[in-house]
Amino acid sequence: MDSGAGFPPFQQRLTSSLVQMTRTVGQLSAEDLNFHRTSSAELSESLDEQSSRILSLTSTLLKAATTGTDVPAPSLEDEDSIEDNWRGVVDVIDALLERADACLDEFTGVIKRLSPSQQEQSAAKATKKAPAKFPTVYDYGPSKIPKPQLQFERLADNTDVSPFKPLLRTKPHAVVPLEESLKSTDPAIGFRNPYEAEIRSAKYPEPTYSESTPVNYQPWESTTATFVDTMDGVKEMLEELKHANEIAIDLEHHDVHSYHGLVSLMQISTRDKDWVVDTLKPWREELQVLNEVFADPKILKVFHGSSMDIIWLQRDLGLYVVGMFDTYHAACALNYPKRSLKFLLQKFVNFEADKRYQMADWRIRPLPDGMFDYARSDTHYLLHIFDHLRNELVQHSTPDDSLIDYVLEQSKNEALQRYERPVYDAATGQGPGGWYDNLCRNPAVLSKEQFAVFKAVHQWRDEVAREEDEGVQCVFPKHILFKVAHAMPVDLGTLFRTLSPVTPITKDRASDLLEVIKKAKIEGADGPEWRDVYVKPTKTGRAVAAAETEQGFPASQDDLPTAERCDLSQFWGAVLDSQEPLAPPEYSVVASAEALRLSLPLPPMPRTVSEARAKLGDSSPANPAPKPATTPAQAPEEKEEQKIFTVKELGGPRKRKVTPVETSEAAPQPEVEDDIIDIGEKPSKKQRRKEKKDKSALQTPQTEEAQPEPEPFNYDAAASVLHAKPAKSSAVSRKKPFNPYAKALNTSTGARAPKRETAGKSFTFR
Repeated sequence: MDSGAGFPPFQQRLTSSLVQMTRTVGQLSAEDLNFHRTSSAELSESLDEQSSRILSLTSTLLKAATTGTDVPAPSLEDEDSIEDNWRGVVDVIDALLERADACLDEFTGVIKRLSPSQQEQSAAKATKKAPAKFPTVYDYGPSKIPKPQLQFERLADNTDVSPFKPLLRTKPHAVVPLEESLKSTDPAIGFRNPYEAEIRSAKYPEPTYSESTPVNYQPWESTTATFVDTMDGVKEMLEELKHANEIAIDLEHHDVHSYHGLVSLMQISTRDKDWVVDTLKPWREELQVLNEVFADPKILKVFHGSSMDIIWLQRDLGLYVVGMFDTYHAACALNYPKRSLKFLLQKFVNFEADKRYQMADWRIRPLPDGMFDYARSDTHYLLHIFDHLRNELVQHSTPDDSLIDYVLEQSKNEALQRYERPVYDAATGQGPGGWYDNLCRNPAVLSKEQFAVFKAVHQWRDEVAREEDEGVQCVFPKHILFKVAHAMPVDLGTLFRTLSPVTPITKDRASDLLEVIKKAKIEGADGPEWRDVYVKPTKTGRAVAAAETEQGFPASQDDLPTAERCDLSQFWGAVLDSQEPLAPPEYSVVASAEALRLSLPLPPMPRTVSEARAKLGDSSPANPAPKPATTPAQAPEEKEEQKIFTVKELGGPRKRKVTPVETSEAAPQPEVEDDIIDIGEKPSKKQRRKEKKDKSALQTPQTEEAQPEPEPFNYDAAASVLHAKPAKSSAVSRKKPFNPYAKALNTSTGARAPKRETAGKSFTFR
């Protein structure tokens, strides 16, 4: 297609075809194709033919999709090969999606063009030619842009872990001379901030403490920013900045294809003009001349979120800021719901900034129009926002609580930061980007071997990134690091599948990585687990992440903390305390029940019916039932402790007391099945009628004599029936056969309705 105008109809046709195909596939998968194969040989041949055709088309598509790439095309010969090569199919699809995403980014300029505050200006801006194509930071493969750091006058040395020495050559507006400022007080700590004395003693201009009408910003459509990429342009800009009372400053940083990162762009604005400075030039350290303005306490420097900007200015350009006002801390002091620059732009300027430009690769030259406008907008409106924030801070301040002083003090603390090189301790995992911090933030269950592999691979990735001057994510991302630690591959095939998709940097060093994994796996067999060094509860009950030393981290492997078991559970209390096991002779049914009761956090239970009634609030005494006459052959009566009874606790507050029933001594009492007693249940009408009928039946004398219990049949003494002769014909044989259901048929009423259970709780006791 020639333009984007023909894409919507194409997308609609494509979507319609995909939906129809999905429905067809869903219908086919719901059918029992194996059954239909057996019913028709013609259908079976047709299915085989279509399967072969689909596999052939799929293989052709996979080969076409991998043409010109490093991803191998899987070969699909039969249905079983689909499962065997499924990972390869997924890799091809992932590569296609990544390429499609990259093409869409290039077509749209990564992000839609940043619009000015007025909607009509956005439409006018869209009529300009499309921005140049450029990669984004999501591209973790080899950089398509030549590394600008290779052209710097001072080349990066990522292996240097000594304390960072400031790049300052001269010190404008000095209170303490440069030579004295660069004296290192402690070699282990490093150099102090050269402008520490000047920052602490700085006095802010008087207008900072008073309320005044906000100054309007210059119209966006009638002004533009000046792109500064020469030293002559820097000097011209410096002369104009010296006459300003306030300036706004912001930076754009890139840290994907550089181990430490690069300041790629610097934006500076006054009340009347904007500049965008290219900081990737070989002479970038010559920008120290801007300290004549940056270190001047009479000129207010406005930042937003300056925490990292101060570090980057020191590390790359040798710039320091005296007299700074951070609008982020002002938003915090005013308790704004959001503190981002995007929120402040929308609140005070009604400008909608698309912050997705933060993820762009700021090394691209020349800058596309959209990125240039976005960079300019960060400082173009910042001084106007400062005016509003200053007025609100003054309005909400009191004589005892000055919000202006609070913001200025916090801004000074930000300016007092000093850059320190990231030092990674491979033994303890401490330091910026160390494995200890990674595991603390991403809890994982690792065995001894897996823990050793994780540490070794983490160190290997860090060393490779330093050597190549790339971000560690360009070697492989963090989630791949965890996958390698869990899988612990010992052959190249498994390693590549675990690392998939494999980055070129790792692919070239795969054999070295494999040896590191094998060695770590062997050494880790006798080493500690992650949980052994993760946390150690102290005597005060506070858990510390590491054994603390004067520097705040373990000094050696012996100082690493070890995990311990807590003496008391915060949830169960002392219920789960371990007890001495009983000796074998002491084990019994009662002892087992007691042990089970003690092992579970159950409330105390009543042991008798009287205790159960008392617990339910029934004060009426139980009516003792007369003991039935026993014969010598009867078994002894079961102890009361072993009887099983159920107490039902109704959901409602009403409880029914047991009404004693007077019966004659000669009349036997109705049997209670399994000694189960229901307490507190209100009988229904049918139950009351049944009780009345049973009562009358009990009062009627029984004529039948009690039959003695039959003697149990002795199967051991009985004759075998396997070879028994047929019985002779007799009067007994002429009788009707025994019908076990005869009594069931001699009934006048149907089965009883099931008893309706009422809501409540039931407890069974022995």
